[in-house]
Amino acid sequence: MVGIPRQSLEERVEALADQGEWTSFIDILALLVFGIVLFPNVDRLVDLVAIDAFLAYHHSKESLIIAVLADAYDTFDLKCKKSSARIVCCTLALYVWLVSHIFRYEGRPVCPLQGHRMCAEKGKANWEELLAGMIGASVNWLPQWKEGGARVLCSCGGFPNIPLMGTRGCINYNPILAIRQLGYPMKGAPSEEIIAPFVAWGFSEGNIKMLQRI
Repeated sequence: MVGIPRQSLEERVEALADQGEWTSFIDILALLVFGIVLFPNVDRLVDLVAIDAFLAYHHSKESLIIAVLADAYDTFDLKCKKSSARIVCCTLALYVWLVSHIFRYEGRPVCPLQGHRMCAEKGKANWEELLAGMIGASVNWLPQWKEGGARVLCSCGGFPNIPLMGTRGCINYNPILAIRQLGYPMKGAPSEEIIAPFVAWGFSEGNIKMLQRI
């Protein structure tokens, strides 16, 4: 595997802090976040996937949301197909997202990290009992900190659904589920084309034309 050892970056961050080199400190700290929190593909290594994503954001200001969402969908799809698959993609961020949607708070809205701090620590048995007893009405489908109405994307360009390109390939998401959860009316049943799953693993030559189109 090609990348930068996590320990080397952590040592560099500490040295820059001691020297007061805060601009470089912030950049390397951000790279560590990319490699540890958002795209943790290899233990103890910030690999090229995380580095590429960091550079795309740092230099081109490209949004990370699509890549994180696509990688999460890829991971869950693989997990469903192969029970022994390991969920590593942005696990910490997914945990904060989960907590923000399944716990309700009285009073003013809270951001995801505030909600995470307010969540009491739970063991495996507690989580299993909580999730097994959940129904649609108990889920916060819209973030509590989001102001205004929700906007759901249903299609993209010439695609009848939303293709998401991540660091490991491309996968689509079904907007019909989101529309129903948010309570929007639907005209008739969705077509087979709209709800058909689509996955393109990797960036091999066979996938190039499809990825270029996306």
